[in-house]
Amino acid sequence: MTDNYGVQTEHQSDPAGEESFLERHNIPPAFFLLGCLFLIFVMYQLVGGTITYLIVGSKVTRDNVLLHRLFTLGGQLLFIFIPTIAFAYLMSVRLEKVFPWRLPKWGETLFAVLSLLFLQQIFQTYMMLQERIPIPEELNKLLAPLKELMDQTVRVLVTAESFPELAFVVLVVAIVPAVVEELMFRGLIQSGLERMVTPVRAAVISGLIFGAFHFNPFALLPLMGLGIFFGILRMRSNSILMAMTMHFLNNVLAVIITYFRMDEALVISGGKAAEAPLPAVLGQLGLFLGLFLVVFSNYWRLTARTDSISQDPE
Repeated sequence: MTDNYGVQTEHQSDPAGEESFLERHNIPPAFFLLGCLFLIFVMYQLVGGTITYLIVGSKVTRDNVLLHRLFTLGGQLLFIFIPTIAFAYLMSVRLEKVFPWRLPKWGETLFAVLSLLFLQQIFQTYMMLQERIPIPEELNKLLAPLKELMDQTVRVLVTAESFPELAFVVLVVAIVPAVVEELMFRGLIQSGLERMVTPVRAAVISGLIFGAFHFNPFALLPLMGLGIFFGILRMRSNSILMAMTMHFLNNVLAVIITYFRMDEALVISGGKAAEAPLPAVLGQLGLFLGLFLVVFSNYWRLTARTDSISQDPE
């Protein structure tokens, strides 16, 4: 395989006598990963989605939101977590090779958190600009109801009216997805891709797949951007824990902002996007993009030693 900078290195296979299922049967990693993605997608999005639709219905309301949350939680565990662990065992007999794990230092965690906060603002501003893109009236008639349905679904799922409900929403929306989805995308998928391409490309590709997997065309680019960001964090920190932490923080902030109605007090809220002058929106985008680049470059430099150590042969 190759290192983070495209330099060819020796791929570390499982120890002698501990060959994985892929190695014993000489299965190409690309074929294996495509099969994993297809099966998990079918189980979670199609099978799980169909079951939820037949039992609960398609529209999420305050009357059925608990069932939707329970089905979402069950679907993540049953159709993503369990298959991911099973496929990881087929890929390697040593799970730490699929799910690299170490406790990040406080400095790199701080820069990662700041990078995430600025990245969120970048994507929020991008969504404002996306709202300004003119769409043909006939196409808008088709897309507008779908977008409203998806926005309403997310809004109801993350809205809590009591502290116990808030705790359960955090579990369903933040904790479980952060663990389960990172095990899949930054663990199984990214580790598998690293057997074929450079770690940087593996991080980017896994991030693109992450965005597409969420099946939200209206937030596709921000979701892909977040996925790439999580992938780079995993690559530079040599730990899936960093990606899990940032994924959790990203989701839990959305829940907290909704719970305390802080979304109504944003500098330029989504509802006022059309009223905000374009120069102000572009200025906001440039500001947060600059702040992100400064902070993330510090994270990159801080993790250079970690990255070089992870590349040293044992």
